[in-house]
Amino acid sequence: MLEDHLLPQDHTGERALLQSYLARQRALVHWKVDGLDDAQARAIATPSGLTIHGIVAHLTGVEKGWLWEHFAGNPKTRDRPGEFLSQQPLRELLDAYSAQHVVSDAIIARHDLDDTSSIRNDSLRWILLHLIEETARHLGHLDLLAELADSRVGEEP
Repeated sequence: MLEDHLLPQDHTGERALLQSYLARQRALVHWKVDGLDDAQARAIATPSGLTIHGIVAHLTGVEKGWLWEHFAGNPKTRDRPGEFLSQQPLRELLDAYSAQHVVSDAIIARHDLDDTSSIRNDSLRWILLHLIEETARHLGHLDLLAELADSRVGEEP
């Protein structure tokens, strides 16, 4: 749970820091929307159609795209435009997001931070920083949408 993903100490080393910050952002995504029912979550959207469901689907796709496809060189299976329009139940989306964490973490564990992707010259370090940035960015969106859905606010449970 979130308590397991407290902010890391500076002395833990670069790799541990990057993985800890990514784990924390992932855990906050779950905490921010866990317990919302589909009707609550679908009732709230931005004028452009951004929804809680779409963000969670997108974050799953982001990890899959950057680590499974881009870094590890596996075939592309991601429907990027469709991610934001997901009609799957929120619980299924959160479960898929958690399952992707396992796959992503296994890829991360097998490589050095200086290893580069199979497609471009992006290091694992750069990709991890990008994933932290992307997850935190969309966590801010989830924060606002969840507040509109059920008045939940805050950064910590």
